[in-house]
Amino acid sequence: MTLGCGLRSTMLISAGSIPPGYCLIFLLSLLTGADSEVSECIRISVSANNVCWGSPLAAACTVTNTSCFVDPIAHASQILWRLDNRDIPRTQYTIVNKTLSQLNIPAFNQTDGMLSCQILQGSRVTLQCGVRIQAGFPPDKPTNLSCVTTLKDGVGMTCTWDPGRDTCIPTNYTLRRIKNLAMCHNHEANAEQSDCVSLDSRSCTVPRHMLRLFSTDDISVLAQNVLGSTESDVLCLDAMDVVKLERPVISSVRGDPASSHCLIIRWELDMKLRMRYQLEYRDRYQPAQRQMLGFVNGLWREQRLCQLSAGTEYRVRLRCSTLGSMGYWSDWSLSRSGCTSESPPVGIPDVWWHVEDSNEDGNMYIRLFWKELREWEMNGRIKGYRVTHTKPHTNHHEITLCNTHNLSCRILAPGEGNISIRAYNSAGESPAALLPVETLRQTAFPALSLNVSITPMSEYSLRIEWSVPRVPVIGYVIEWCEMAVGFSYEISWKKESPQSSGSVLRENIEPMKRYAISIYPLHWKGRSLPVSTEAYSRQGAPLIGPRVSGNRIWKSQAEVMWDEIPIDKRQGFIRNYTIFHSDKKGPVGSIVCSALKRRYMLTGLLADTDYQVQVMATTDAGGTNGSAMNLTTMKSDDGGLLPVLAWLCPLVLLLMSLLLLMCFLRQKMTMGKVWPKIPNPANSSLAGWTPGSQAQVWNCSEGTPDCVVSSLTLLYGDTGKNTAFARKSMHLVEDEKAMRIKSDGQSTSSGDSLSESPAVAVGNGSGMSQYATVLHYEGHKAPPILFLRSDSTQPLLHELTPSPKPYEKPWFTKYVENDGELSQDISLSDVIVGEEAIWKIFPLLWGLESEHNGDTW
Repeated sequence: MTLGCGLRSTMLISAGSIPPGYCLIFLLSLLTGADSEVSECIRISVSANNVCWGSPLAAACTVTNTSCFVDPIAHASQILWRLDNRDIPRTQYTIVNKTLSQLNIPAFNQTDGMLSCQILQGSRVTLQCGVRIQAGFPPDKPTNLSCVTTLKDGVGMTCTWDPGRDTCIPTNYTLRRIKNLAMCHNHEANAEQSDCVSLDSRSCTVPRHMLRLFSTDDISVLAQNVLGSTESDVLCLDAMDVVKLERPVISSVRGDPASSHCLIIRWELDMKLRMRYQLEYRDRYQPAQRQMLGFVNGLWREQRLCQLSAGTEYRVRLRCSTLGSMGYWSDWSLSRSGCTSESPPVGIPDVWWHVEDSNEDGNMYIRLFWKELREWEMNGRIKGYRVTHTKPHTNHHEITLCNTHNLSCRILAPGEGNISIRAYNSAGESPAALLPVETLRQTAFPALSLNVSITPMSEYSLRIEWSVPRVPVIGYVIEWCEMAVGFSYEISWKKESPQSSGSVLRENIEPMKRYAISIYPLHWKGRSLPVSTEAYSRQGAPLIGPRVSGNRIWKSQAEVMWDEIPIDKRQGFIRNYTIFHSDKKGPVGSIVCSALKRRYMLTGLLADTDYQVQVMATTDAGGTNGSAMNLTTMKSDDGGLLPVLAWLCPLVLLLMSLLLLMCFLRQKMTMGKVWPKIPNPANSSLAGWTPGSQAQVWNCSEGTPDCVVSSLTLLYGDTGKNTAFARKSMHLVEDEKAMRIKSDGQSTSSGDSLSESPAVAVGNGSGMSQYATVLHYEGHKAPPILFLRSDSTQPLLHELTPSPKPYEKPWFTKYVENDGELSQDISLSDVIVGEEAIWKIFPLLWGLESEHNGDTW
């Protein structure tokens, strides 16, 4: 194609023939310039009228009139090529001569473009000529041809197809219908043909008045554009074979009175055709759809749907089609619900219990829990639950203990028998869940060793796992409840098989709430004590911070206390507390404390200074500050002694306790050292004796030979000599010759012989006291002598020396062959040689000796 252009002239378009091997290009020429000039200046031409997408393009620009140029020197080297205002590289130019420039584009890869050549004329005038090129694709073969006939007024048969890829250029699609002769694809060459031009390149609708019913047509789609044409496969059909009925309307769904497992469905469709239908139904708790296929004639539209669960709600929908082999199903009707008739429940309630002790009357109460029946077990709507008691080996009717619509009940534990729990609806009761009273009263077995771990699965679920115990079990019960409300009877629980070692808790689990979780191993005759733990599905920062208070404040330190955050405000496990304190200048420091602490002693504070204290509680998800507390330290440090005393007093008490313990352990030894048992002189017979008194009368024991009372020997201390001597009381000497003591206590004749033995007495100066009375038997030369010692508690003068034994002779006793010749003066040195033996036997004498020496000194 060649196009001539001139300066200020009108473009002239001429079309030539299309060379072989080139696609058609729609060419539009444009010339700029004044309308008064018609002289041709330059001409542009292309190698072919059309090119396909990606095909090469060749163009030429020729200078045809040099008089058009302002500059008399015009050459083809001054020609510039442009595509959509973009300069084409000169490497694609070819200068043939001074008037001809050629352009070669290896691949034209755009749907639309303006190709131009131009020559500059001075600074303001440009001579140019250009063409607009639109490239595209030939049409693809249409596929998936199908037709649908509707019987509504004004609507006929609609055919659709897939046109394939976009051609990028205008393309026409025509639905062609050719009438067959008795059979498909059997028509004459010049047979009648009806065409339907598509408006959207994908479908075309044949009006009803143009349809030929009950006869077959060959139907195809012809696609064509300037780049080519193609036709789809032929579809042979009768318009009545592809009828699609209207959507049916379900009028009612109700239970069958004759059977609790059937529904009766009625629908409406205004068409007298033999058709088939398809029912789709499901109960509202199961997502799976179930289908049923049936056939109907005439206008009566009713179907009985059976093999359903009793007392269950179902949702039903319906669609219809004609009986043709190519007939289409109608659209689904709107769903409608209906419920089958009720029948007695078939499930047995799953039961759990807690034993409660009443502090009021001392009776044992039982809190029973049970689960709702599964939907397919209810056979209707459960109206309530009945708890009854039956005594063993009796014909009495069951006693109703509780009748409630709740899932728990508190009853007084019967003495014996069985407890039954049944669910009931309008049609009857379910089978009973039996609980022997003996099992309920059974004391819980000791807790088993279960290693329990809890892992959050999501914000609304927890996974609990435990180790399998060594003791055989028949199952497990997992129980959990929110801790914020304490022990609640609205607890959640579930049972697991004995082979289980884990479970997922999804019921009543919410984030940032603490749950108490317990596992009860079950046995044939009872259950073990639970293994409990606590958990969160997701933790958060506490809702409130700790409330701070100051209990004791000193000069350089202060004790800070804070309250525990309520469980329902924690939103997580408290890991630690952080104490922040600051003065007027700013923060002073922070201390991290254990989660178990509720007080802390701040030290290193300045005297008479204002401080602000805050405590932050921290969980795994973050921390929250509590209210701030202002405190002022004291000016003086008087209160500093209180901590010292607080530590010192317990230490002193501890030392005193140790001392008392030691004293108690060594009590006997200490008592012997500090308070020895010393005879009390006031209880001695010496205290009531006077030198002039008569001899005491002593009764001898029955069956004993006559005994006598010896005379008393008085010991005198000689102030001039370091000696002591003894003298017998003359009064007693006369008396003892005349007295005889019988066993019955009466005196005998003075003619009887007496055997005398000295008695011991102590004295100091003029005062003398009888120390002891010596008794001996007559006829014995050396009779045993008995010393009667006082029980005085007066401390001794020296060491504790025991009195002489009954079989020992005192040091001052000296026997004379002749009783009448008793020594009146007996020196201590004449009786015994060693003085130390004297002092050991009679310590009182040693005291006299010491006193005598002291006077002498």
